[in-house]
Amino acid sequence: MPPATPTKKSFLSNRCKQKDCSDRAVKIVGFCRYCRKEFCGKHRLPEAHTCPDMQNCRDDATKKLTERLMSEKCVASKV
Repeated sequence: MPPATPTKKSFLSNRCKQKDCSDRAVKIVGFCRYCRKEFCGKHRLPEAHTCPDMQNCRDDATKKLTERLMSEKCVASKV
């Protein structure tokens, strides 16, 4: 039985989706949850691959940080 060779389609599907980049996509951390594409280690951050849904990314980060700051807020007790 001959060894299984990867097809051209499966070979290309494991590549970074950034234009002009042919590096392998990183398995878990290379997936962008905003544009639903896979990227290499260099383009995995939304800022690095110019994510089309960047405003949604910023809004999520702001909301998350605001909730964290409000939960850690210190209020002096009134005497």
